[in-house]
Amino acid sequence: MTTARAVLTGLAAVACLAASQAQASSPQSWDRLRSRSEAACIQASGFRDARMTAYADSFAASTVAVIEGTWPQRHMKNMKGRVFCLFDKQSGRVEVAEPQAAGKSLIQPLSERP
Repeated sequence: MTTARAVLTGLAAVACLAASQAQASSPQSWDRLRSRSEAACIQASGFRDARMTAYADSFAASTVAVIEGTWPQRHMKNMKGRVFCLFDKQSGRVEVAEPQAAGKSLIQPLSERP
């Protein structure tokens, strides 16, 4: 699965399940999951001064976050950046993708999808 497709899948799951409520886990376990996800996503982003600005748990296999920060490369001249982060709850694997990859937005209206 490509990174873009994985991010889209995660975002779609979040949108569909945003109104759902989890019932089997304690608040502490949700806090630990969020902390693990945040730390892994911030590290994977590669940004300086990175912070998580949005977070959603689809109550499925992954969480989705938006990470913002400053690009560390000298040629980027301290430009701000934003990435989506998909965190696999079981493996801890992280995938990050910029909102626009190869000149195309990762989020497209349904009318523009192939």
